[in-house]
Amino acid sequence: MLDIYLELRQHFQELGFSEKDLISPPTYTQKMMSLFHKFDGVQKALFQQVKDYGFNINWNDFTGYTIKLLSKIDELTPLKENGNNERGNQGDEDY
Repeated sequence: MLDIYLELRQHFQELGFSEKDLISPPTYTQKMMSLFHKFDGVQKALFQQVKDYGFNINWNDFTGYTIKLLSKIDELTPLKENGNNERGNQGDEDY
């Protein structure tokens, strides 16, 4: 699921999308829609697998947990904001 989301974010970067564009994309590509549907299917399958293992979790709790993981990918793949889609200082540069 994470690899699909990363590929989708990278595609948004290639298209020059901003975070605002994700609310109402200016264009929809075949790749974008394919990745979106693939992500949706894998996410639902993972949720069912977690429930099948006996965890008592609802959809909101599950997505709340996964959003925390996906936000890390968002940090690594920033979208265009004010003409800048460069990664901010993450403290890993040499000084």
